[in-house]
Amino acid sequence: MTRSRAKGRPLAWGVPVLAEAAALGRSVAFAWAIGPDELGRAMMLALTVRLVEMASDLGADRLMLQARDGNSARLQADLHATLLLRGIAGAVLLLVLAPVLARLFADGPSTLSYALLAAVPLLRGVAHLDFRRAERSLRHVPMALVEGGATLAMAACILPAVALFGDHRAMLCVLVAHALAYAALSHLVAARRYRLRLSPPALLRVWRFGAPLLLNALLLFVTFYADRLIVAGAYDWATLALYGFVLQLALLPAQIVGRAAASIVLPQLRVALGQGRLASVWRPVLAAHAGLAACLVAGFALCAPGAIAVVYGAELRPDAGLAFAVGLAAGFRVLRTPFSQLAVAAGRTGDPARANLVRALALLPAAAFAVLGLPLVAIAAAAAAGEAGATLRAWWLSAPALGRISNRESLA
Repeated sequence: MTRSRAKGRPLAWGVPVLAEAAALGRSVAFAWAIGPDELGRAMMLALTVRLVEMASDLGADRLMLQARDGNSARLQADLHATLLLRGIAGAVLLLVLAPVLARLFADGPSTLSYALLAAVPLLRGVAHLDFRRAERSLRHVPMALVEGGATLAMAACILPAVALFGDHRAMLCVLVAHALAYAALSHLVAARRYRLRLSPPALLRVWRFGAPLLLNALLLFVTFYADRLIVAGAYDWATLALYGFVLQLALLPAQIVGRAAASIVLPQLRVALGQGRLASVWRPVLAAHAGLAACLVAGFALCAPGAIAVVYGAELRPDAGLAFAVGLAAGFRVLRTPFSQLAVAAGRTGDPARANLVRALALLPAAAFAVLGLPLVAIAAAAAAGEAGATLRAWWLSAPALGRISNRESLA
């Protein structure tokens, strides 16, 4: 089992890294091919799909991984029905929101563009979950084929879509292509026949499991994406493209660190808690994340403006203040990572959400700054203040656990 886990780890982490790199490459390609204004509109389409996905995520795939009966064909059929209902609900929601969004953001994507996004959740709703079931036995190849193949299909679609449309509608093609490849590949790698079973008790079970995850997903959307919606509503599309690029680049290392910590740090903390030697593990973990955070802030502030100008074009070069503020926000997110992992290891799974509430509150001053027409750096400064507050809140919430363990170790 240990050997299988070691062999599967490169795939388990390589595929998400590939997805992040592909998303970054997509942004670069669109920046050069359609320009900042159209790129901002394209980002709005991607944000809309992301919002609908996060607002309907009840964690059916995670239930399959965690449930004792997760390998059963019956539960899999129940979860297929849940996914299909989720896809239909997401598609209907996008169709309803399409005219609202078209009117809300002036000179943005049309009602038809928003409506056609309904194909994305609908396609993902008919995916086969067998590749997730394979992960129960640490077999990650099916997952790599599905998620990695869909990512490559998306990347292959970028240039043809840009050549065909030459504007933000290319993003629509790319998103639909990704969802289509994801669904098709999930069926190609499946070992079981695709079955649907609509069972009210099963739906209730999924709801009970996924409702807290749904609330946390909405909170994560607020902390990751809502400030970009504020920028979209108060500034022009080129400004949204600039802010979106800078934030995406700054948060990329933070997201990688977070995923690596879940694989490496969390098991260490769990074992240390069980053996009563948390202090010996916690101090180097915290020091390492603090060092990474400091390097991220300094490196991003110094290097990001020039690097972005070279990669994305001079029109999207951020000023030093914006780069520093966004880098500071990402640095505090990295620093918060070990506290979040400690909370999970100690069974306090609600603590990360409680800390993220502080980050969500930073949207209030950000919205006020946008209404007042302040420079973009003010929005980024509000984000940095929110991340700092969330990190302090996470530290405060972890104090009882750290103090209790420290006392136990000192007595020993």
